[in-house]
Amino acid sequence: MLKHALGREALALYALTLLITFALVRLEAGVGWLSGYLLIFVAAAFVYLPLYALRRRGEDPAPLGIHDRDRRGALRLALWVMLITFPPYLIGFHGWQRLWLKQEPTLTIEALPRWPYELEGRPARRDLEEGEVRLYAHKDALRLRWRLAEGRRFEAQLESPGARARLVKAAVTPWAGGLRVVGGARGVVDFEAPSGALRLDVRVDGARLDPHHLRLGAERLRADQLPYPAERGWLWILNLVLTQLLLVAIPEELFYRGYLQSRLDGLIGRDRLILGVPVNVASVLLSSALFAVGHVVTIPSPQRLAVFFPSLLFGWMRRASGGILAPAFYHAACNILVEIAGRFYA
Repeated sequence: MLKHALGREALALYALTLLITFALVRLEAGVGWLSGYLLIFVAAAFVYLPLYALRRRGEDPAPLGIHDRDRRGALRLALWVMLITFPPYLIGFHGWQRLWLKQEPTLTIEALPRWPYELEGRPARRDLEEGEVRLYAHKDALRLRWRLAEGRRFEAQLESPGARARLVKAAVTPWAGGLRVVGGARGVVDFEAPSGALRLDVRVDGARLDPHHLRLGAERLRADQLPYPAERGWLWILNLVLTQLLLVAIPEELFYRGYLQSRLDGLIGRDRLILGVPVNVASVLLSSALFAVGHVVTIPSPQRLAVFFPSLLFGWMRRASGGILAPAFYHAACNILVEIAGRFYA
């Protein structure tokens, strides 16, 4: 009876995490501010739900691997696995980029700096409010969009040496310091700023725009000044590391490898020795399949199912180390590697 109850509990919590994730992703499209907090809410669900269920049963989470013991040992194991797996992964990644995506490597340090976080990402909400101007970055390109009342005149000065316009729905005039843009009530300009620095001034009918009407990045943050300055830099790497470790890897490993895999260990299959570690192959396979399905819920793409394969290694590391920290360190490192490696191909 206890096994059946635990199985129902695990299934219910997994279904609830899918429902919460699906609902938040769908809400994000219509609630602009939610994009900045989506990962936090999803991470909270992955952490809170299993811990709440365990507390209700009076069950210690430590036997399920949910603890921070032997942090050095966990980090050491993660580093060894990185050393073994990352070189062949990078070789395969290079082949995939060149042969399948037709992307050529650009192995220069200039490929790494990015625009400030406040500019990153396309806003989920595509429609602009009247009087709104948007500026956001997607990879290395920038987009400036606006919507004014009919009959009004839009002017912008983009100070960025060497700036080049691409998609243009306005009158754009290059000058030594950047670009001048003149348009009507609506328009869009895509441009590149190779110098890595930008200063944007916007005027409507000759008067400087209220800074609060300039919205930035995916979160549509309000600018606090005009002209608005921005510069590419390295801070995004620190943000990437903290985000992937604290909001992605640890919450997901706590739920999938700590709670779910450990629950399944007592319900299906039996342990077999794999590289000297007793592993329940059935529970690792099933938890990895559920892990992959969870990723497709956030981004509906068959490619997302590929996370099934590294998940098998996460499951082995959970048993090899006795906790979730080793797979969490390795999980975060994998995500960071993919993000940084992708910056060197264009």
